[in-house]
Amino acid sequence: MPYVTAPVIEKLYAFEEFMLSIAEQNKEVHVKSYCQSWLRLLSLQKFNEAQKLLDCPNSYGETWTEAKLKFAVQEYYNNTSPVTFQNEDLSKCFPEYLETESGNLIFGFYLPSNSEITDLTVEFEFIPQGNGFYAATINDVHVL
Repeated sequence: MPYVTAPVIEKLYAFEEFMLSIAEQNKEVHVKSYCQSWLRLLSLQKFNEAQKLLDCPNSYGETWTEAKLKFAVQEYYNNTSPVTFQNEDLSKCFPEYLETESGNLIFGFYLPSNSEITDLTVEFEFIPQGNGFYAATINDVHVL
C-alpha cells in the first residue's frame, strides 16, 4: 500500500459504510458483486452514487469520474457520440480476478457500453485497510 498515505487512510475510515467488507474466504464473489453494483449504477446514470463506491484515487492520483469514463468510451469508438452503459452480467464480460502477494485484490472486466461488450478493460483494485475492509479504486480503463 505504498501510495496510500496516512491522511488518506484516516479519511477512508470516515467512510467505512461505503467500503467493501469481506469476512469470508471467497473474496472473488464479494469483489464481483461490488463491481456489478458499480456497473448497475452507471447503467442507471447514477454517476454520483457510483463515484461513492470509489474510496481513493489510483496510484497515479486519478479518480475515474463520469467524464473520464465517457471520454475513454468515446476514444474507444473514435467519436463524440453520447455514451451509455449496460448492466450486463459480469460473468459475460470476461472477468479476471487476482489476489496479489500484498493482499490487494484486482478485478478486471470488459466494460459494457453503447449496447455491446467492448474490449475496454476496467481494472478495479481493492486495497486492504484492516479489519476486513478494502478501499476500492479503479486503476485504469484501457484496451489490452
